[in-house]
Amino acid sequence: MNPQDHHALAEQLLTRAAGWMDADTGWKADLTGPERLAYRGADLAEAQVHATLSTLLPVLAPVDLTVCRASRDSVPLGLYTTREAARAHCEAHARRHFTGGYLGWVPDGGGDEAPEGLVVFGPGSDDDGPYKTVTGYVVTPLTVSASYDAAADE
Repeated sequence: MNPQDHHALAEQLLTRAAGWMDADTGWKADLTGPERLAYRGADLAEAQVHATLSTLLPVLAPVDLTVCRASRDSVPLGLYTTREAARAHCEAHARRHFTGGYLGWVPDGGGDEAPEGLVVFGPGSDDDGPYKTVTGYVVTPLTVSASYDAAADE
């Protein structure tokens, strides 16, 4: 059921709950006062459940999630919910293999979703300027879809 269906059902149940105390209509005349109260209470409780679901379902609906994969030479090291955590993993590994120099992240294209490569910058000779070593460590943002979209599969 979608949120609108839950809302409509809650309204129907509230209307029915209001009618339980009217003993002059149809088969309800055969019920005792406590029986009518019990049915009314059950309808009110169920209406509350559906009213709650009508407001919570949009909040609880699954959403796409972006995770960041830390890797070296296409070998995954881990998945992280933040770019900073993936960078930290790569930098810790890089420090084992590259001593000296400064670590820096270079985006592979524009935008916030572009992969980044880790490079080491260090001093060079006077003629050549500073050197730049590509480490092979990469942080790649990946979108994990909450649901299958047949149209996007085309």
